[in-house]
Amino acid sequence: MSRKLNRIPTFFIQDDWHDQMLKDTDFLIPGLVDHFLIINRSLPVAIIPTDFHMSCCKWDNPTRLMNITSEYLHIRGMHFQSWKYFARMRNELIGYLKKPTNLYENLPKSNDASFITCVHIRRTDFLTSGFHVPDRSFIISAMKFVEENERKRKNYSLNMTTVFFGDDLEYIKNLFNETYVLNGEKKDLDSWWFVSKDDPTDSILYSRHHCDVVLITAPHSTFGWWLGFLSKGNQVYYTDIKYVNDVSIAGLGLVVDDYYPPHWTPFKYDEYDNSTIIETLK
Repeated sequence: MSRKLNRIPTFFIQDDWHDQMLKDTDFLIPGLVDHFLIINRSLPVAIIPTDFHMSCCKWDNPTRLMNITSEYLHIRGMHFQSWKYFARMRNELIGYLKKPTNLYENLPKSNDASFITCVHIRRTDFLTSGFHVPDRSFIISAMKFVEENERKRKNYSLNMTTVFFGDDLEYIKNLFNETYVLNGEKKDLDSWWFVSKDDPTDSILYSRHHCDVVLITAPHSTFGWWLGFLSKGNQVYYTDIKYVNDVSIAGLGLVVDDYYPPHWTPFKYDEYDNSTIIETLK
């Protein structure tokens, strides 16, 4: 946005919360922070904020700010999580990420002989907040759908391994006993999957270097979104939020085309077969 508006991006350290926000960002993506002018003081009272992007996931066109000629433009909004703000900057943003120091010794590595599918499951606070949380049957069916698609897209003989990320490790571990059949072959999940216990920073960095595909099960998970956006393979599947009971669209004003990049693949249950996952048309 600062490039489009020909302004210098500035961050005021107004309190301890802003200070911690800056430290967290600098720890994960230091190259991005290097572009900001950092001012260790509160925002001057003479600077009047301009409301912009006041709802979570609805793009607000920055061109409407060009007519503001004040020396300082302080925008007041939330999240700014729309791919449209940085549509052609993905590779640049990835380049700003720090180099991982975690060797991920307990997780598989992506290479020419190993294809990694990363599945993100968010539950905890979503269970009582109105955001959709899929059940285990849907998750397993979605995994089958993704594997089938990727084997067609890449190679049927791919050595595919799954890594789970999420905020409810016990729930994820309880999926160990699940199985599904693909092309006549029974798949036992406990024989080819792993559970990440890393913190959010290391999880993002793992995705950057090892997630060939990302499956987002809870469609409004912002962390799952970034896990997919910054992933190695840039191949993302997600539960189509239009076909589930989620407060985001009606209650929060989420605009699907603003939130999800157009090359990501949405999916849902087939309306005629409530056990088969199909890709939905955009």
